[in-house]
Amino acid sequence: MLTQEELLQYSRHIILPEIDLEGQERIKNSHVLIIGAGGLGSPAAMYLAAAGVGRLTLVDDDHVERSNLQRQIIHRIGALKLPKVVSAKESLNNINPNVDIRAIEARATIDLLDELLSSERYSAVLDCTDNFETRFMLNKASVRTKTPLVSASAVAFTGQLAVFNLEPEHACYQCLYSDNELPEGDCTAQGILSPVVGTMGTLQATEVLKIILDLSYPSSSFMMNYQSLHSEFKTFKVKKDPNCTVCG
Repeated sequence: MLTQEELLQYSRHIILPEIDLEGQERIKNSHVLIIGAGGLGSPAAMYLAAAGVGRLTLVDDDHVERSNLQRQIIHRIGALKLPKVVSAKESLNNINPNVDIRAIEARATIDLLDELLSSERYSAVLDCTDNFETRFMLNKASVRTKTPLVSASAVAFTGQLAVFNLEPEHACYQCLYSDNELPEGDCTAQGILSPVVGTMGTLQATEVLKIILDLSYPSSSFMMNYQSLHSEFKTFKVKKDPNCTVCG
């Protein structure tokens, strides 16, 4: 049940017929796992906390550096050198103290991911990482536990968003990329326009809330490309690879 304070706090959600009281209670009872507390994880976590997601688990082993502050909006000057999950938890508690925040200062290894995803049920897991090794490990764990995966990336003036594993017959992240056909480059080498990574993280939060609320989404796994210089969004379906080593 929602308290009187929560009814007021989430009133702009509740007046939406697609959400209503029942939907907001589903959001309150949800648990989301976020891997990465950087440029993508910052807006995603902040909007999910503000939306009233009941529990958020954050995983990151990095510390806040000054170069992060240009785009990782969950962190502040006073958090320099702090673990990112500690800084993020403090910011999220200030946004919504009713959200249960679990901060795990650790690298996302396959053992940790398997442990986290096996120990309890998550509404979704967010891939807010910056390397393919972790993304592939996270995909394997989410396929094995049948957890929806919402992945995003951003570099320079472009971003990508993808949703996988909504149903067993849908494509997984491994179906999209082979180990020998990975795109090159990251924001350390190529730079990043700060609002672009914020756009992609915000879209991740939107997709997670849609999953929690069981709102309509494409009937198969999909990817969205964002080109900020041309103000263009393009969406296409990702077909399941019958020979996929993870979900095939």
